[in-house]
Order: sequence, then structure tokens, then C-alpha cells
Amino acid sequence: MADAGLQAAREAPPCYHCGEDIPPGVDLHVEIGGEARAMCCPGCRAVATMITSSGLDTFYQQRTAYSERPVEQQFKLNDQYLVYDDPQTAAQFADMQSDGTVQARVLLGGITCAACTWLIEQTLAPIPGISSALVNLQQSRLDVAFDPAQIKLSEIFSRLESLGYRPRPFQVSTQVEQMRADYKRDLRRLGVAGFGMMQVGMYAIALHAGEIQGIQQQYEGLLRWVSLLVASFVVYYSAGTFFSTAWRHLKQSALVMDLPVALAIGLALLASAWATISGTGQVYFDSVVMFTFFLLLGRFLEARVRQRHTMTWFDAESTLPDAVSCRRDRQWQTVPRAQLVVGDTVLFPPGQTIAIDAIVTKGSSAVREDTFNGEHLPRSVAVGDTVYAGTINMEAGLEAQVLCNYLESRLAALQKSVEVAQTEKPALARMADRIASWFVAGVLLVTSATAFIWYQIDPSQALWISLSVLVISCPCALALATPAALTAAASALRTRGVIVRGENALEALSRTTHVLFDKTGTLTEGNLSIAEVQLLGSADRTEVLAIASALQHFSNHPLGSAFADLPGKAGLTDVEYTVGAGMAGMLNGHEYRMGSEPFCRALLPGLTAQPRQELYWVALCSDEEALAWIGLNDPLRSEARCVVAQAQHAGLTVGLLTGDRSAAGPALAEQLQLDSCAYGLRPQEKMAQVQALQADGHVVTMVGDGLNDAPVLGMADASFAVAGATDLARTQADFVVAGGDLDAITRTWHQARRCRRIILQNFGWSLGYNISAIPLAAMGYIPPWAAAIGMSLSSLIVVANSLRLSKEASLQD
Repeated sequence: MADAGLQAAREAPPCYHCGEDIPPGVDLHVEIGGEARAMCCPGCRAVATMITSSGLDTFYQQRTAYSERPVEQQFKLNDQYLVYDDPQTAAQFADMQSDGTVQARVLLGGITCAACTWLIEQTLAPIPGISSALVNLQQSRLDVAFDPAQIKLSEIFSRLESLGYRPRPFQVSTQVEQMRADYKRDLRRLGVAGFGMMQVGMYAIALHAGEIQGIQQQYEGLLRWVSLLVASFVVYYSAGTFFSTAWRHLKQSALVMDLPVALAIGLALLASAWATISGTGQVYFDSVVMFTFFLLLGRFLEARVRQRHTMTWFDAESTLPDAVSCRRDRQWQTVPRAQLVVGDTVLFPPGQTIAIDAIVTKGSSAVREDTFNGEHLPRSVAVGDTVYAGTINMEAGLEAQVLCNYLESRLAALQKSVEVAQTEKPALARMADRIASWFVAGVLLVTSATAFIWYQIDPSQALWISLSVLVISCPCALALATPAALTAAASALRTRGVIVRGENALEALSRTTHVLFDKTGTLTEGNLSIAEVQLLGSADRTEVLAIASALQHFSNHPLGSAFADLPGKAGLTDVEYTVGAGMAGMLNGHEYRMGSEPFCRALLPGLTAQPRQELYWVALCSDEEALAWIGLNDPLRSEARCVVAQAQHAGLTVGLLTGDRSAAGPALAEQLQLDSCAYGLRPQEKMAQVQALQADGHVVTMVGDGLNDAPVLGMADASFAVAGATDLARTQADFVVAGGDLDAITRTWHQARRCRRIILQNFGWSLGYNISAIPLAAMGYIPPWAAAIGMSLSSLIVVANSLRLSKEASLQD
């Protein structure tokens, strides 16, 4: 019998998921492909169930080897996360890097503040296999890089869950869903606290009036008991977040401001409940619910500000055509862009956005690449040149061979650069957190010492005096010191045409040492205009410009915009456009040409040489005579010179970072007398310039307008997007200058300096108040009700001081 059993075990099929032998007595199955497949353990069953329920049954037909069996963890592994260990499932939110590591994007539910960011990063960083963990508080997103050979995604998700957060794969749809759920949850908590505050407030008025005028004991007891029920529900439902956050951080040996808040609320409620049960002492139910409501209100408003611009984040891929003309089976077919493969031959019509990185195999044209370099003049391309997704084919159709998929394209790399830059934002709130952690520890020690000493002196007063110390020392004013000032400063700036997207950047702006400008569209107008006309023949300026305007009317080249508002010469016929050269047409029996020097010299060999001034020159001639050299430029903004001078006078170093490789960049730098300049930079090279300055201890402010500026705007300590900026530049900049006035940059800098001074004043007041009030409360001179009033007054003083920023008319020092 034993031999028969052994033989049967050997003939039994292995686990369908991992291929290991199924232990005796294990009877676990999952229906895959219409058949019941045997599983060796609950982990394999969970993974297989999730794969099939996601419609990925074909995974098992296409795999080349068995999947790994889930490894036993030292902590409790949540089986629902095992599905993310499957490569196909993980590919939706994780990317394999060239060094073998995996970069995953995780959406975190329950993340509320900078303390949560610190807790998550500090918990994950020491774990073997995790090379980096960065939390983007604004998007509630974790970017974690790990070695899949040492740690699995299921373990990372389980560890995040053990910290009290709700991890999910990061996708736009799930982020929107979570934001809506968080908004409704926070609003419900705030509503319950507000309703409870009104109810308990009415009972408190009756109780206080009864103490003065007299009240029968049974009515006093009834009001206390009803207040206890309402306050207990408010604390349980609305204030529970303070207790859970404090406990979560305590388990990681971290002290946060929610700890004294939770202790104050909890002890005040327990003390009031004991007074109600015993029929002695004071009750503070109104203070408990009022305290809860105002703290929740502040956090609710803070969360709304933080998430205000989250969903305006620009998806660069959405600008690309959904379908592309592709040659297959010797004929042109319309193929979805996502189905293109390397080596496909595709057609890019003129005037359309290029859908994929490719190498030109037939045709020549000009491609506008301001997506990457910010410049409006296109690049001429011919057979053998590479064109990139997100750029615009301006002149003629191109045939090209696909080089890669979208995820490997230059545009996708630009988008990833933006995401990386978002993790490098400074936050003034960290200073408050650092102070608060030591402050909280000191408060707890003082409160404990007070309780011990008074228990020796008068046990009946120990609880109430300790409660007074805890309430009066609650760091509400310290918590409000930064956000109140930032909000007031942001409000004042909005009324003056500066939209503040990242209020924490005000602090970084106040410490700025370097201001770096993009050129095109930032220091310049961003549109070509006629700067000079050098007449060469018998025609006057008006006639020359009329002929030029008539020719450019038939062109879609960007330089044609300089002639758009000029009247054209009538009678021009047979106009032809030569790609990369210029325009030709017939007028009164004579041929006229406008364009490059070689193009015009082919018609008129005696054409004079191009002028040497730093302009973009185009020639105009007929078959009889040379008519003119027309010089175009991108004019300097009227206020640019003054802004640069003011910044330099204030002691700031002003530099230029531009993608323009022409002589216009050095000419502009010399004209404005800039301190430093760098030309012909790609987006990643601009980021490297900023990072080098930051590594040397400098604080960098960047000013730009284009899609190519978005990564460096995100990387800089503070950043401005001027009017006309692209959507991506606006979402990455901390300040958007709505009116296009560059003077707003220096005004904002002055406001940031004043905001920092106000914040330091707030810190000084809040700490000074606590240092003065805590000893008085510990000596028994301040009862709990007076401590609650003092705590509220200290917060009001901080808020009133911050409001000075929004009420004062002048933004100057």
C-alpha cells in the first residue's frame, strides 16, 4: 500500500503555477482554461486566481518557465498582493531598468502630511533589496526602486499596509477614485465634528449659565450625559485620525504633533467622562469637540490646496495621433499607434504631430522641435535623420522606419524627467516637523513630571493640572506658523497676477541665490518679427515687404508669422515652395524668390552677401535684381532688462539656460549683461546645470515657458512659468505669472522674503508662548478651561500676524 501511495504521488501533476510537488493532503484548485488546475499552496492559488480574474489566462500558455513560488516572509504577507509579483500584472505600473532593478509607482491611501512621507521613506529604505523610496505627497504616490531577486512587490505592499496605509498600483483612474473617496471621508469627518460642536456648545452654554444662576442637579447631570455621548462619537468618528497617526508613528519610534493632540483630546474626554460619572469636577466636552473641528478644518483645507493641481498633470502621450499610416503587405494601412513595432515603415503627413521616434527613409522636410529645445525655428531633416515623437512635421510628407515603442521614446524620457524632478521639492514644513518632534518629547516629559509631582502634593489636582499643561502646550500655533503665512502670502500674490501652485516654494524663493532664465518666450516675446530691412534694388521698403508677404502667404514655415499682418502684393502666381530653401513665384512676367542665400543666388548670381548682424536673414530677389535682405529676430521683452538689473542689484546671480544653438543666445546674454550663460542645452542638460548649482549649496529659481522647460522647472528649488506657457510647464512651476509681466518675478521674491520673516516671527511667538505658559500651568495657576482659551488665543495671534501679508498693499521690503 505504501508503494502504491508513493507511486500515485509521483504520478500526480505538479503545481500548475510554480511546478513544485503538491504536498500530501493538499487539495487546492483554480479553474484555468476551462480545467481545474492543482495548486500546492494558498499563495500560488491566490496568484493564479488574480491572474485569471484579470483576464490574463493566456499568461500560462505563453510563459516559458514556471513562476516562482511565493517566499515565506518574516511578517504577515497579505495574499491579495501576490498578484503583483506576476510580471505581466506589474508591468502596468512598474518598469524594468537597464541595471535589472524595477521602478514601481504605488498609490498610497491614508497619507496626510510630511510626517507620513518621512515614516514611509525611513521604513522602506533599510530593507534589503530596496535601493530608493521617494514619496510625492502631492500625488500620494510612492516611487520605489528594488531588486526583484531580493524582494517582491507583494512584500512591499504588505509592509506599507502594516504601516496603516492603503497601497494600490498608481494609475490616473485609481488616483482620481482615491481622491474622491478621501474628499468624501474628510468631509464627513468635518461635518460630524461641526455638528457635534454646535450641539455640545449649546449644552455648554446651559451648564455655564447654570453655574452662575443655579441649576438643579438632575438637569446638570442630563446635560453632561448627553454631551458625553455626542463628544464620544465625535472623538471616535472624527478625531480617530489623530489617534491612529500618533500610534502609527509611535510604533516606529517617531514623535509627531498628532501625539499631544491625541493625548489632549483623549485625556480631556476621559477626565470629563469621569467628572460626569462621579458628579464632581469640571467637564470640557465643548473644548474637546471644538478642538477637533478646527484641527480637522485646517487639515481639510490644506489637503484641498495640495491636491488642487494634481489632476492637471499633463500626459504627454495624449498629444500623439492615435492612428498612423503604416505600410504592410505592400499597401498603406491605418494602424493604431500602440500596435507599431520596430522596423515598421510609417508615413508622417505635413502639419501633423509625429507619432513615434523614427529614422527618415524617404523625403525631406522641416520639423519643429520646440517640445525639446523651446525654439520656434524648425530643423531640416532628410533621409537618414531621426525624427521624434511629439514634434511637428512642418513642410512635406516623410516616410520613416520606426526605431522604438513610445516607452523608449525621447518624449517618454522627457516625461519621466518631470516625474523625477517632482520628488526634489523643498518643504518648509520639515523645519516645523523637526522642531515639533523635540518639542513634543519635551511636552510629554514636562506633563509626566507635573503629574508625578502633583500626585505627591495633592492627588486630587494631579490630573487637572497635568491636563492644563498638556492643553496649553498643544503645538497648534507651531503647526499653524508655516501654513498660515504661506496661505496669506499666496492669496496676496494671486490678487496681483501670480498664481501660486507650490506654496512651500515661497520659502525656497526667499533664499534664492541664482535666477536662471530660458530665452525664447521667456526673456523674448517668442514670435519672430521684422527687425531690419536692407534695401538692395529700386523697390522701396513698402513694396519689398508687400512682395515678401505675398510669397509667405503660401508658406507654413514659422518665419511666415513675421509677415502675417502686412498687406501682400496682388498678382502673384505660380507659387512653389522648395523644402528647406524658400518660396518662388511669378509677378508681372518676372520670377521672384525669397529664402536662403543659395536658393536666391541660383536665380540671381550677383546677389550680395548676407549681412553680419546677429539676425535671422532671408533674401528677396527677382530675375532682374536683388531687392533686399530682411532680418528677423525674436524681440526682447520690454521689462526684461529691468528685471535682470533688479535681481543683480539684490545680490542674485542671473543666468541663461537655452536650447538655442544660434548666435542669438550669446548676443542676448551680452545685451542683458548676464552673469552666466549656457547654450544648446537639452532638457536633461538643463537639469544637470541646476543640480550642479544645488550640489554646491546654491538655491536655484528657474523661469521658463515651454514643454522642454518642465523638467528643470520641477528640479529647481523654486520656479516660474510665464504667460503662454505650455500645460506641462504650468503644472511643474511653483508660480505662474498670469499677465506675462516679468516684473512679477522680483515682486514675488520680495513677498517671499517678507513671508519668511513672518514665519520666523510666528515660530518665535508660538515657542515663546509655550515656554512662558507651561511653567504657570505646571504650578497650578492656569485651570484647564483657561489653558484651552490660551491655546486658542496663541493660534489666533499667529493667524492674525500672517494675515498682514495679504492686507499690506506693497510687496516691497
